[in-house]
Amino acid sequence: MSLSVVESSVRSRMGDPAFSADVLLVTPQIVAVLSGLDLSIGGQSVSLPHGLTPARFAATIGAAGLRALPEHATLRGAVDALTAGLAAALARVQSSRLPLNVGFAFAAVSNARREVWRVGPISVLHEDPSGAAALPPSLAAVAAGRALILHALLAGERERQASQHKGEAVVAGELARNLRTHDPSQPLLAPLLAAHAALANDCGPLGYGLINGRPVPDSLLRVQPLAVGKHEVVFATAGYPQPGPTLAVTERYLTELLRADPLLIERHPYIRAHRPDHEGYADRAYVRVRVR
Repeated sequence: MSLSVVESSVRSRMGDPAFSADVLLVTPQIVAVLSGLDLSIGGQSVSLPHGLTPARFAATIGAAGLRALPEHATLRGAVDALTAGLAAALARVQSSRLPLNVGFAFAAVSNARREVWRVGPISVLHEDPSGAAALPPSLAAVAAGRALILHALLAGERERQASQHKGEAVVAGELARNLRTHDPSQPLLAPLLAAHAALANDCGPLGYGLINGRPVPDSLLRVQPLAVGKHEVVFATAGYPQPGPTLAVTERYLTELLRADPLLIERHPYIRAHRPDHEGYADRAYVRVRVR
């Protein structure tokens, strides 16, 4: 079997790909996308190598671990090695006073094993587009809570404007623009985000897989064998609301969504809005891999 990358992209919502929490790894034996996550509530002041953000640090450690895997490693073996590697890296940089709460999700194609792997919220499209992973249920619940708060604020403003005989365009033009940069829901989401973080690697209905230095249950590992023949596999991170068979299709859907709903409270509720000065609502990575 051979692997070749047809197209790929890594983008940071802040602009510079070097600051993206998403990382692409391409070797003859494995092609993978990793998405680093900072699950802390509030800032973390730990100084990390090369000025990396906590999420980028986690994804970078993960990419190095995947690169170093034995050629015929199983997903179970890979996850155990990655978990140990991240735990050791965290022990080197963090203090007992303020431990880092970071991790990463990943999806990969193993050349030697002819398998597609996934741990955590990475979208994977193969023959069946329904295989794409949505937000973890716990994070979707946080996004729904934020949408509820902002819809209520907008409804209240519409009522106030109606009483003053003003049109709804005022609501969309003023309040919605203000909410993109001054979101009053964020402090209210803090306990929900803490609950979401606590559910990493939990086997219950709201749990999700994550390489975070602690054991990952077998039930949260996803392995898809590839039959003999040619295949194309797409991996995409959470910065793409609806991954498609090509990068152009995927980017076009994102552009349309951000134009129609920059607050991200309707078609694709998310935990924050698309800020006017950002390239997207989250870091994003996409890769289309051809397997022969």
